[in-house]
Amino acid sequence: MLMQHRLWSSGASDKNTAMVEQLQRYGIIRSAKVAEVMQAIDRGLFVPSGGSPYYDSPMPIGYNATISAPHMHAACLELLEKNLQPGMRALDVGSGTGYLTACFALMVGSEGRAVGVEHIPELVASSIETSRKALQPHS
Repeated sequence: MLMQHRLWSSGASDKNTAMVEQLQRYGIIRSAKVAEVMQAIDRGLFVPSGGSPYYDSPMPIGYNATISAPHMHAACLELLEKNLQPGMRALDVGSGTGYLTACFALMVGSEGRAVGVEHIPELVASSIETSRKALQPHS
């Protein structure tokens, strides 16, 4: 039986920065690079309105699918950090809203390539649009 654990829930984190800080406090994020990437890609852009994007919980994204809890994304980035260096390639199968793919893209940089594969056309369309917004250089 697979059990889901939440590191924190309502009220504990209402901003992307606070979410990343919580993940660091709990020891899920240990790498400065992973923290930097998760700070730069606002999870709130990838969670449908009405959701609580910064709580450590999976969120429904429609089409009987969910976006994983933040600690799962952080753990994935930590585990793959050595394989997500500038110039490398990454494939995200079942990319959903595109959050992890966008994080992969920042990790591999402009010399690398991150590709998300999703079978739900509506999620593909929204993930492309959201990823473009999230990855635009901030002025």
